[in-house]
Amino acid sequence: MSVGKPDGSSGGEPSQTADGPDLSRQHVARIIRYEKPETTRGRHVVSFGRTDSMMVFMQVLLRSGETSLHAHPNTDSFWWVVRGKVAFYTTDHELLAELEREQGVLLPRDYPYYFCAVGEDHLEILQIESFLRQGERLQTVHLEEDRIGGYEVTQSGTFASVPPPPVTPLAGS
Repeated sequence: MSVGKPDGSSGGEPSQTADGPDLSRQHVARIIRYEKPETTRGRHVVSFGRTDSMMVFMQVLLRSGETSLHAHPNTDSFWWVVRGKVAFYTTDHELLAELEREQGVLLPRDYPYYFCAVGEDHLEILQIESFLRQGERLQTVHLEEDRIGGYEVTQSGTFASVPPPPVTPLAGS
């Protein structure tokens, strides 16, 4: 994930090579096993992986955790609440939606938004980013000062082995 702050710094996100993300394993099935991470900051991002056309994350926000107003000019975003409650806002702090478990929102590229956890419980929200062009890096345009600062990032899941070739039955069996 490449998320830049207005000053160009990365704020603790995982690095990618100068040539872009390593997509060499994109055509291999990836089995994902998720457990909520222990979080010491207000926000924790678990990367489930990416292909050349999409990225998948689980974000964990503690009580009142929030992001700042921003837009992704090169991705459409899908958000799905797994646990907790979330409020999504757009420009001028206009409420877009309040979502609970098993509810989501689809945001087209360049749509300005931010979200925050609502209530006493932590928020676990699935994030799927679909790229406009294959092989791109996630671009973020911050429209307000970053209120959340650095956050923790971990990887999850393991690559599955290549499936065995199909077995051909013997003639006469």
